[in-house]
Order: sequence, then structure tokens, then C-alpha cells
Amino acid sequence: MDFLEALDVVPIEEEYGISYRYLVSREPLFLSLTIWPLNCDVELLLKSEGTTEPLVRLNLLNCPGARVVRDSQGTYIEFSAAKLFFGRYDHTDAPPYGFRLQVQPFIQVTTFSYPV
Repeated sequence: MDFLEALDVVPIEEEYGISYRYLVSREPLFLSLTIWPLNCDVELLLKSEGTTEPLVRLNLLNCPGARVVRDSQGTYIEFSAAKLFFGRYDHTDAPPYGFRLQVQPFIQVTTFSYPV
């Protein structure tokens, strides 16, 4: 539910829940975020209107978790870099580093890190 609120779009679900693709448009940019929950993989493609190849292609393999954050900067999703937790991410601690995706008021992809 949190991803729905953060991205403001309903995902396209591949058969049997193999993947979920969120398509967000903020002209002239288009974002495709695909999540494979069974493999823990994430792909982010950022395209510009009139181009065939993405401006940004970010693949995060074996992502242990993601969380939606709401603070003074807005609402965004933080994706944890791989191999940061021993098991599945339980949302009790912030991941020490990874990438952040924000779509309101415009699409923005940044890296982040917290003191450990």
C-alpha cells in the first residue's frame, strides 16, 4: 500500500506476482520501476520524451528491503543496497545506504547514507 501512495500509480502485476511494474509520467520524464519480490531485484529506468534509450538504468540485485519515508523533504522510497542485513529487512532500522526515489513534485533519484 505504501508504494501505491508514494508513486501514485497502480502497478502492473506479472502473472503469479513474479514482478510488479510501476509506470510514472512527469513530462518530459517517464519512470519505469520494476520489482521482482521473489528474487529481491529492482530495476529503475528513467527515460526522456523522444528518446529510445533510458537516461538512467539502475539495477539493484538482491535488494534486502525498501521503505517509504514521509518527512519534511516529502514522500520517497529508500531502497537498501545489497548485503546490508543478515535476513529480510524488518523496517526497525534505516538501511545505512542505498538509493532514494521521489516522484512528487518531480522525479528525482539520489543516493543516501545514514551514519552507522
